[in-house]
Amino acid sequence: MTKREFLKVMGLGLAFMPFISCFDNEDKNKNEEKKADNNKQDNATKEEVKISDEDVIILTRNENAYAQYNEAFNKRITHLPKYIAVCKTDKGVQYAIQKAASENLKVAVKSGGHSFEGFSSNDGGMVINVSQMKKITWGDNGEVMVQPGCLLQDIQAEFFPKGKLLPSGSCGTVGIGGLTLGGGYGFFSRKYGLTCDSLLQLTMVDGKGNIIDTENDKELLWACKGGGNGNFGVVTSFKFKAHDMPTKFDSYVLKFRNMDAARFGQAIEAWFAISEKLPQEAFAAFVQNGKTLTVLITTYKSYPDFAQNISPITSLADTTTPTLNADLPKAMKRYYGRKGPIYFKNASAGLYQGKADILKIKDDLFDKIISNTGIVFQINTLGGNINNAAFEDASSYPHRNLPYLGELQAYWENSSQEARLVKAFEEIQTLFRNSGITAHYRNYPDINFKDWAQSYYGKNYSRLQAVKRKYDERDLFHYEQSIRV
Repeated sequence: MTKREFLKVMGLGLAFMPFISCFDNEDKNKNEEKKADNNKQDNATKEEVKISDEDVIILTRNENAYAQYNEAFNKRITHLPKYIAVCKTDKGVQYAIQKAASENLKVAVKSGGHSFEGFSSNDGGMVINVSQMKKITWGDNGEVMVQPGCLLQDIQAEFFPKGKLLPSGSCGTVGIGGLTLGGGYGFFSRKYGLTCDSLLQLTMVDGKGNIIDTENDKELLWACKGGGNGNFGVVTSFKFKAHDMPTKFDSYVLKFRNMDAARFGQAIEAWFAISEKLPQEAFAAFVQNGKTLTVLITTYKSYPDFAQNISPITSLADTTTPTLNADLPKAMKRYYGRKGPIYFKNASAGLYQGKADILKIKDDLFDKIISNTGIVFQINTLGGNINNAAFEDASSYPHRNLPYLGELQAYWENSSQEARLVKAFEEIQTLFRNSGITAHYRNYPDINFKDWAQSYYGKNYSRLQAVKRKYDERDLFHYEQSIRV
């Protein structure tokens, strides 16, 4: 903070009057519970006076650090917010929300900055950046408090030496905040559920600046397990249940080269045949990149007949490279992915019930992939304990009965390649949409999804709207596909 900004805050001057007055003018006939809530709000507002640069730093466009904190993983999307609030404490987040409200600015929340459509930033508004909130605190019985700025590589570096595991994704630079709030899946999800299914409790600063603990609000916890991405407030801490870490990790990498349409269809048939029978400890991915197909199959529990059970597809591959009994912490680093920023466009390619969803468009799909270098189509296994009735009741993630997740990707090195690849990307999206694929994973958003509310949240959208109205009735947290008041 500049001295001028800090002194202005210490004075609690006219800038705060619009925020405070909305509580002073409450109808006197409101019930006592509403009055009590307003009093809590007023008290929180007064406490904001005590902030310092240990709580928050407000960056404007003319400051050197602005560019650093404005950088996103996706170079394709650029935004210029009016302010970037680099928050370090709950109190700092409260102040940033209050400042945005006083200036009538929309708010975006950024932890890792991997949003496929740049929803973690905006133009002309406030970005609350929680990337510096990275504490991890261990409790009893395998419970652990994690702040939202922790990246997956930070979490693994902390958890693995303790023999613990949090089921999450594989990309090392993804932030735990966004991952968890949209669901979160990876190598361990078929055994332990989505990342959000290991979430026990969280703390959030809402659109009024109040600090909410879900210990006292199970409906907010439900909403944040699949529907919480920048919709209701800023989550400042998560309490997870940690699981015991397996020590070994087996993987099989299959390569199919010089693919043609017939072989593509054959590989799809074989991949679905083995993936339907995988044990919960296993995971499989199908990745078509140009004329090369890569299949990854993993497991972290020894099965004597595992290699035999996956032979229907290994027998078709040009090469199969097994890596057995690998040290799990070292093995995970192989999947951390490229460090950004890079040019790309990624999106959900739908959630599927089975192979029929792909086979009906396989020829057109394959033709689009091989005709456009840089396009990648991937299918990942879900299922297992993700489709757990208790997990479903406790979370707003709506697609548990769909055991496969498709992902469409495009990568390029310079901006001149973008138009061609984005055009091909959208043509493939049209193929899926016209074939009836409409369910999508919220953490893989796309601005082209026409009925995005139904696609991401299904039957849970109206219930999520009620939570939005409770905690952000002014729609302070707003982006192109945020939950509407």
